[in-house]
Amino acid sequence: MRIISHTATQADCGRSVAAILRGELKLSNGLIARLKREGGIFLNAERAKTNERVKAGDIVSAAVGESPAKSGRSPLPFPVLFEDEDILIINKPAGAAVHGSRYDDAAPSIEDAVNSYFGRIGLFHPVNRLDRGTTGVMAIAKSGFMHEKLAELLHTSFERTYIGVCEGIFEEKSGRLAFPIARIESSAIKREVSQGGSPAATNYRVLDEANGFSAVEFRLETGRTHQIRVHTAHIGHPLAGDFLYGTENRSLIARPALHSAHLSFTHPLSGDVIEAEAPLPADMRKLLKGSPIP
Repeated sequence: MRIISHTATQADCGRSVAAILRGELKLSNGLIARLKREGGIFLNAERAKTNERVKAGDIVSAAVGESPAKSGRSPLPFPVLFEDEDILIINKPAGAAVHGSRYDDAAPSIEDAVNSYFGRIGLFHPVNRLDRGTTGVMAIAKSGFMHEKLAELLHTSFERTYIGVCEGIFEEKSGRLAFPIARIESSAIKREVSQGGSPAATNYRVLDEANGFSAVEFRLETGRTHQIRVHTAHIGHPLAGDFLYGTENRSLIARPALHSAHLSFTHPLSGDVIEAEAPLPADMRKLLKGSPIP
């Protein structure tokens, strides 16, 4: 069980437990309410009410989640890139949805695999969600508390780098794609560039060109659904194999050629800089045969 604590100083005298939880421990009102129901709030190791007042030296604690330091109850069918008591980072394979299907119990999902790895359900909280066909670095929080903390970082200090293989050769070898994105009303999943959509910005840099394809590095300023896929298609360079926004050609690649290559962020509790990276998968390297990109 992950316990976080704050020892009250002289300046904290007279403050409520709730104020310490919100201020020093940075818990949301929603999480505090859940901890109240579950008996997860403590003052000097005794269960406490949030309206109790503290004095110097008192220890206010919160049981924010059940987080096994190392899991491994059942082996994962993909590599673990990083793991501690709060966070699991994996190299996601192509073809696996993040969440299990309500309609097909046999469909592979990251959720089912991670639940088996942890030995119980309820600890799976994906942070940077990847499409079924997208490979690479994916962060999973082991508790609602840590998910909340990482979600706060997602569009600020949470740095994500993707590599895509796009059709054609770019005239401009680097730039910024700033086109608003909206859902197409006639489709449950497809998006489009639309002036009435949500702001979206993607920075890109061409890494290499081979066989009529361009290997492109993408850094996201926003995290809209299908953002890279929509933006590249809008400028006439859809991802290779993108059945939704480009041209499906399963003899070349059986999925949109997109890979989450690198992720870095500051751990919300330890303050350590966490970095993880995953090499370009074989099906994308095949498109760029002869390219020096690893």
